[in-house]
Amino acid sequence: MNTSFVDQDALGLPPEETDLRQWIIAWYHLAANDGFVDPHYQLDEATAARLEGYFQVGLTPGEGVDLVFGTLH
Repeated sequence: MNTSFVDQDALGLPPEETDLRQWIIAWYHLAANDGFVDPHYQLDEATAARLEGYFQVGLTPGEGVDLVFGTLH
């Protein structure tokens, strides 16, 4: 999933941080659509660090959902 909207909070940030924010937003939308999180989900520091690592090694947001919520078979 590729997001095409601009995260207003990310304006003025370095491109790599903007890309990470967009990746995490896509991850959240996938996790919400799959029923793993609700609209009031608060991302904790440990999960954010895991997600950043997944992003840095080139995983997709969907793969990140699978790893965080254990949906791999």
